[in-house]
Amino acid sequence: MDRERVFSWLSRAMFAAGATAAVSLVLEYGFYLNSAARERLHLVDVIIVGLFVLDAVVRFLFARQRFYHLKLRWPALAIAALVVLQLLVVGSLKGRGWLPAFLEERGLFSLAKGYIIVLQAYLVFLVVGQAVAANQRIASLRVRPARTVMLSFLILIVLGALLLCTPRATAQGIHPLDAFFTATSAVCVTGLVVVDTGTHFTRFGQAVILSLIQAGGLGLITLTAFFAVAMRRTLGLQESLVLKGAVASVGVGRMRKTLSVVVVVTLLAETVGALLLFAFTRQDFATARAAAWTAVFHSISAFCNAGFSLHSTNLERYVADAPVVLVITTLIVIGGLGFPVIMNVLGYRVLAEHPARCRRRWGIHARLVLIVTASLLLLGTIGFYLLERDGALAGRPLGEQLLASYFGSVTARTAGFNTVRVAYLSLPTLFLLTALMFIGGSPGGTAGGVKTSTLGVVLATINALFRGKSRVELFRRRIPNGVVNESLVVMASAILIVATATFLVLVSDRAALSDTLFEVVSAFGTVGLSTGLTPTLSAAAKVVLMLVMLAGRIGPLTLVLAIGQRKVRPLYDYPEETVLVG
Repeated sequence: MDRERVFSWLSRAMFAAGATAAVSLVLEYGFYLNSAARERLHLVDVIIVGLFVLDAVVRFLFARQRFYHLKLRWPALAIAALVVLQLLVVGSLKGRGWLPAFLEERGLFSLAKGYIIVLQAYLVFLVVGQAVAANQRIASLRVRPARTVMLSFLILIVLGALLLCTPRATAQGIHPLDAFFTATSAVCVTGLVVVDTGTHFTRFGQAVILSLIQAGGLGLITLTAFFAVAMRRTLGLQESLVLKGAVASVGVGRMRKTLSVVVVVTLLAETVGALLLFAFTRQDFATARAAAWTAVFHSISAFCNAGFSLHSTNLERYVADAPVVLVITTLIVIGGLGFPVIMNVLGYRVLAEHPARCRRRWGIHARLVLIVTASLLLLGTIGFYLLERDGALAGRPLGEQLLASYFGSVTARTAGFNTVRVAYLSLPTLFLLTALMFIGGSPGGTAGGVKTSTLGVVLATINALFRGKSRVELFRRRIPNGVVNESLVVMASAILIVATATFLVLVSDRAALSDTLFEVVSAFGTVGLSTGLTPTLSAAAKVVLMLVMLAGRIGPLTLVLAIGQRKVRPLYDYPEETVLVG
């Protein structure tokens, strides 16, 4: 039989098996099954694993260079061999197949449980592998990168909503629209909620939300590309171009290093944050398991700038707890800076022993982002303190007031956690927070909004116009006209999106203008701060906010490129004529 035809049939069969594995895992953890149904499901899992082992063997036999094939796919083959070994061991105990009930009767439940965990972990590995293959197929279709990015977020939202609708995800059920709203908020790392995360969702539902936050924060394309590299697969040019847009990289030549930095920094920051939060909050929980889960959840939520909290009052209980506040805010700031800036900073430190080369490594983008971020944090802290020292912060010591002001300044731009109830804030403070939320974080990170670099370029453009300059300059460098135009388009598109969404919500619900504008900007900036309006909104208003969250997460420019037409070079020019403006 023809080799290529065999591989084609195998690919189709394995894609179907991977989809079946995904359904099996959803049935296992999302639904309440009796022991008989669970055993039959485990039998299906064994068959799926057997098919993938058969696929690996056939591909090895048909490979032109078997040693190279073995070297390329050794991780998958090693895991498959481990699962097969456990199958043989467990099967030999009974002499006929695998039966968890028999093992439980003989006191070997721990072995069966370990086998099930390994088997299902391998199923997850298979599903990830099929997701990588699907991502590569989509890239081969030469779909516009902006559309691929938007499609990846839509796929995550739909899958997440379906998982949240399963019986074991919630304690008392959930309306499909609320499930889609929660999934959208998690994938877009916003934090706006219509039901309480800590009480309405079970541990499985919270795990789904946390997975959506992690996948949405890094991006599905980034994750699948990383797994592709981990599985020794080659990134094609089209896939690299899509990834370039997803991580806001300036080139496609060093994607492997970029992916490594993104994943390592993320895991390191979230792990350290979780350990610190566990140490600082252990005494607040009855068990270590509950404290650990809460610490992990809030660490990932903070780094991804999601703002989801398992506490009904968010982080209000920690308003005066400096260690917890500093850990959360540090995670938020690092996640909101963007990976291009983090890579630039890491490169600067690595070359610290060569002062002459360090300055060249400190790019304009990193310097602009750091300066704008520091300025906004300082101005936000001062403004929050001055506006609320006799209001929501009245009666607290000066140290607590400054700590709460700093937390409010940090979280308003990107995350959405709160230590002071938003409904208690004055209108001037809400206006200040609205401005910070509209600006958001930085490109290539986990935050939304128009981005700090966009604000910096727009301000530099205004400064150039005031000074009569024909070009925009920053740090003794000229900013390309294309970047200036993109910044203006992003700012104008953001204003248009916020204005249109605010109008639609007002027409739908007739709520107060200040509260409506605050919620819409919070959704666009993927912040998550709320005056309490979101849970009371109508279905139409919730749909509007969902669309705004998606637009804010992928960015106005990406949205324009995704829905716009390809660039067409005009074949002619019209005569030029001046228009009076201003």
